Amino acid sequence: MKYYGRKSLLVLATLIVFIGLWQAYVSVFHIPVQILPGPLLFLSKFLNIMAMGDMSTHIGLTLYEIFVGFLIGCVLGLLFGYLLAKSVLLERMFTPYIVLVQIAPKISIAPLFLLWFGLGATSKIALVMLVVFFPIMVNTIVGIRSVESNMQDLLHILKANRWQRFWTVEIPYSLPSIMSGVKVSTTYAITGAVIGEMIGAKAGLGYLVILGSETYDINLILTAVLILSVIGLVLYLLSNLLEKRLLRWHESQEVIM
Repeated sequence: MKYYGRKSLLVLATLIVFIGLWQAYVSVFHIPVQILPGPLLFLSKFLNIMAMGDMSTHIGLTLYEIFVGFLIGCVLGLLFGYLLAKSVLLERMFTPYIVLVQIAPKISIAPLFLLWFGLGATSKIALVMLVVFFPIMVNTIVGIRSVESNMQDLLHILKANRWQRFWTVEIPYSLPSIMSGVKVSTTYAITGAVIGEMIGAKAGLGYLVILGSETYDINLILTAVLILSVIGLVLYLLSNLLEKRLLRWHESQEVIM
């Protein structure tokens, strides 16, 4: 408890210092409020924007795109990762094409998805799924192939079937790597959704960023960015909590006091 208490105080102190530096910067250099408002002024504008009736719609739509795309991307990444890890032939066949799609700039792929799936949530879900798929797949391959040869020999001696190998050895050995991929993918999911909404959308937090840019409303931009950052932090903390629950036995979860 002392460890988490010190950690919370450190986070709070860092936030206070950041707000103080923010206020000092806009005051000392006389920054116009149209470019960067002070923290108190922004807080007032933030509350006014959040009180708007359609803010819940924008937030809900972005969350829907993130969660659905993230879930589908994770499932496909786990499935393809396992198949490619178990078959060298499949890996040689599909890996070059998967990597080719992955290295293509997502901002250049987003217009294609908009043409194929329209301005609705489907195109953003597809983009989120694409950016989540690769890190999950790669980490699954690494995890499955991390099973030690001695363990493989032991399973062979014990005549374990494929299901027993999968459930008792491959899953425990691959979970640390997979959870690392999940934590990385949470940030990618938000990026994918926002890129899709910024390229073309009727609603969503990314749409608000573009709307604020077009109307020179810095408060609207900062509000959307702040909400996206909070969503990203919550998703990361949830994935970290899931990792701690699933890997309580693993040495990586030892807390340094």
